[in-house]
Amino acid sequence: MRVKCTLCRRTIPDRSTQRVCECGWCMDPNCSKNHEEFCPVDGTDRWIGAFER
Repeated sequence: MRVKCTLCRRTIPDRSTQRVCECGWCMDPNCSKNHEEFCPVDGTDRWIGAFER
């Protein structure tokens, strides 16, 4: 089963590199790092993440 990054929609080729945030988003490591600030659960700019959901 292929897993796609919730943020960029690219396929994550290796399941060992996927990151699952506490908000439920599944991302690759780079997107996970970029997502931290606007995570709808506890990011500093969480209103952006809540809006994009």
